[in-house]
Amino acid sequence: MDLKERVLEQIRTLSLPSNVKVLMGYLDGKHGDPEVRLQMLPGSNVIETDYAGNKTEQYLMEVIMRGSDEGLINQVLWQIANVLGNNDFRVISKDGSFVFSTLEIASFPHPTMADTTGTVTYVFDFKITVDTFEQ
Repeated sequence: MDLKERVLEQIRTLSLPSNVKVLMGYLDGKHGDPEVRLQMLPGSNVIETDYAGNKTEQYLMEVIMRGSDEGLINQVLWQIANVLGNNDFRVISKDGSFVFSTLEIASFPHPTMADTTGTVTYVFDFKITVDTFEQ
């Protein structure tokens, strides 16, 4: 399923500051300041399965950003959250593995950590519901 890739592709179409590059996976501290990642969270599940084996699935995802400029972090995450939370937001599978249904913001951008060096980490979580079909 190419869901993560399609969401990342949509985020990358935004006019984000030139020093912000959104990557997939977990923060590792190897990609400079600021560092932004899109990642899947535990707890994704199948909501419904029909007799033909088609499923409605919900995936929990998170955009996490760490850096020393809290204002920039706040600006970027809210820009992403506003686009993803828009009722017109859609993603289309390139390999036919899913059909987008809904996206719901679970928590708006908020700080989760600050260290003594002045680095802060913000996250926001969202749920994507898609339909998948038995092949």
